Amino acid sequence: MKTISKLLRPYNWVRLLVVLVLLPFDFLVALSLWLSELFYFPFSVFARVSIPTTPPDIQEASIIILNWEGKHLLEEFLPSVLQAVKHDGRNHEVIVVDNGSHDGSIEFLRTNYPLVRIVGLPRNMRFTGGNNAGVQAAKNDIVIFLNNDMQVDPDFIHPLLEGFKEETIFAISCQVFFQDKTRRREETGKTRAKWKLGFVEMYHDQITESDRKQKYVPIFWGGGGSCAFDRKKLLAMKGFDTLYDPFYLEDTDLSYQAWKRGWKSLLAVDSLVVHQHRGTNRLKFGDNYVDNTIRKNQYLFIWKNVTDFRWIIAHGLLLPLIQAQLLLQTNWHFESKAFLRALIQLPQALYKRYQCRPAYTLRDQKIFQETSRILPQTGENAISFSQGDFVEQLGEGWYERERNADEGFRWMGRRSSFFLFPKGNEQFLEIRGAVPDIRNFRRRYVKLEIYQGQKLILSKRWFQAATFHLRVALSPPSHQPYCFSLHLSSSFCPAHHGTGKDLRELGMILSEMRLV
Repeated sequence: MKTISKLLRPYNWVRLLVVLVLLPFDFLVALSLWLSELFYFPFSVFARVSIPTTPPDIQEASIIILNWEGKHLLEEFLPSVLQAVKHDGRNHEVIVVDNGSHDGSIEFLRTNYPLVRIVGLPRNMRFTGGNNAGVQAAKNDIVIFLNNDMQVDPDFIHPLLEGFKEETIFAISCQVFFQDKTRRREETGKTRAKWKLGFVEMYHDQITESDRKQKYVPIFWGGGGSCAFDRKKLLAMKGFDTLYDPFYLEDTDLSYQAWKRGWKSLLAVDSLVVHQHRGTNRLKFGDNYVDNTIRKNQYLFIWKNVTDFRWIIAHGLLLPLIQAQLLLQTNWHFESKAFLRALIQLPQALYKRYQCRPAYTLRDQKIFQETSRILPQTGENAISFSQGDFVEQLGEGWYERERNADEGFRWMGRRSSFFLFPKGNEQFLEIRGAVPDIRNFRRRYVKLEIYQGQKLILSKRWFQAATFHLRVALSPPSHQPYCFSLHLSSSFCPAHHGTGKDLRELGMILSEMRLV
C-alpha cells in the first residue's frame, strides 16, 4: 500500500502510467506461469529421471579463461594464473577461449605463451557460448572458470580441488577481492538470495570468522569467472544457458539448476582471487545496458527456475507491485525496457522450464534455506563499528564497514537486520547514525521503521540531512537474543543520480546499536 500511495503522488504520474500500461503484460506472464504448472502437474509423477554421475578426478584441473578484445588484460593477469599452476605442482591445463577478438590476443598468446591451449572462435559467442566451448575442449574432470581480469593467489587451486571430495558437490567458488583496495567490497563470493514479495533479491554477504573456521560454506551460486565446476555434471546440464545472453545470471541459473538436482555449491574461503570487476562489459556496453540486462535476466531466472506453486502465484499477483517498487528506485524507461526485453523471451523460458523439470529433487524453499546465513548463537549487547566489524551479529542489508576519522560506520540498504544479546535487564535500544542529504537524491523524506521481531517499535521521518541518536523502549524486555529489523522508505544510487560512481543502493549510515 505504501508503494501505491507513492505512485499516486503528482510527480510520480509517469511511473503510475507505466505500471498501468504493463498490467496486461503482467497478466499474460502470470497466466502463462500458472497454466504451465497446471498442465505439468498430471505428468510430474511419471516425468522423474535421475542423472547418474561418478566422483570426479580431483588431481588435475582445466583452467578456462574467456577472452574478448582483452589482450591488455591477458598481459596483466595471465602470468598470475600460470604462476599458480607452477606453484601447485600438478599438470593442470590452461585454456584461453577467444571470442573472435580483433586486438591481436591470439597472436600475443602464441608468441608469449606457447604452452597455453587456445580455442579460437570465429565470432563473439558471449559468455555462455565461449565457456561452453571451453568445457567441450577441456580434458579434466574439474574445470575452473576465470575472468580475464582476474588475478589469482598462488595457492588458489588446492582449496578448490579439495572441496570436491563429496560426490554431491557441483561447484566450489573463490573468495573475491577487488584490485582497487580503496573500493568497497561489493563482491565477496559468499552469495546469498532472498525470496521477498514475489521477487528474488541476490547479493554477496560478508565473510565471517565462522566461515574461515568452516573453510567451506554453502552459497546460492558459484561465480562464472571465479569458480571450479564438476565437468560431468556441467555437461549433464548442457552447460551455461543462452537464455541469459548476452551476459549475467548464467552462473546463477547454472548453480540453481544444480541445487534443484541435489548438487551443492560451496565457497572455499581459502581460495583467493582479485577481480578488476567488469573490465570488459562495462567498457564495451556501458553501465545502463549492463544493469538493464541484469534486471531482464532477473525476470527470466524466476520464469524458468521457480516451481514452488505458492511462489509462482505470489509472483504473478505481485508483479505490478514489484514493478512499481522498481520504478520508484530507478526510472520508467529503464524498468519497462528490461521487462519487455524479458517478455519477448518468455516462450523460451517456459520451454526450458518444462525441459529441466524431470531431474529436480529439491524444492525452491529448501534451496533458499540451505544457502541462507546461520543465526549467531552468542554475541554482544552492543555493536559499535568504531570498535570492530561485528559481522557475526549482522543479518542482511549491510555494506562493508568504513571509517571517517576515528568513527566507523556502515551503510545500510532499504532493509537490514542485526542481533543483540542482553547481558542484564536492558530495557531500551539505542541507535546512532546519520541521514544523508535528502534533496540531492530526489527524496522528499526518509522514513525509518524499527521492528523487534515482528513488532513495530519505532517510526520516524527526516526531511533533511541530520545525525541522530534514537532511544526506543523494548517490547517486552527479554533475556533471549533480540532480532531487530530496519526498514527505510527509500534508498538512492549515487551513480544513477550523477553524484558518483557508486552503484550501491544506499539508505542511511549507522555507527552504533546497543541495549541499555
